[in-house]
Amino acid sequence: MYDELEKYLSGYFYPNYWYDEGVDIAQDIISHFTDDDWKLLLERLSKQDMEWKKRLAYCLYDNSNPYELSVLLELLNTDDDELLEISLDSLRDFISKETIDFLLHNPQMIKRIKELYYNSSKPTQMMLKDFMNKINKFIEDNLI
Repeated sequence: MYDELEKYLSGYFYPNYWYDEGVDIAQDIISHFTDDDWKLLLERLSKQDMEWKKRLAYCLYDNSNPYELSVLLELLNTDDDELLEISLDSLRDFISKETIDFLLHNPQMIKRIKELYYNSSKPTQMMLKDFMNKINKFIEDNLI
């Protein structure tokens, strides 16, 4: 299934097609991944181009899947603000102890999130504020 996803995300998409149908097709492919597919994805992730990574980040939504969280955390290691924004947006559904630990052990990431917030549009600022509110609520609820 990984090869199918790799080929699919590498294709050309008209913007409307991607958001109307392409995302759903990619999510369906991902939903059939085996452990080996996830391991292959994580192994090859760094070799993919930026558009491929952005599409992938946009497709990850299953917060019960630890591989999806691992991929999103890996995608945060980018200099591309748009990929960072998409990854953080997807991560809003993945707030967990692992997410909090990742952020606490990566002060540079907190700095990047703040920079992104202050240099972004109002919708992105709202998304980032929601992300941080969810993190704070998780910390409060779990006394971390």
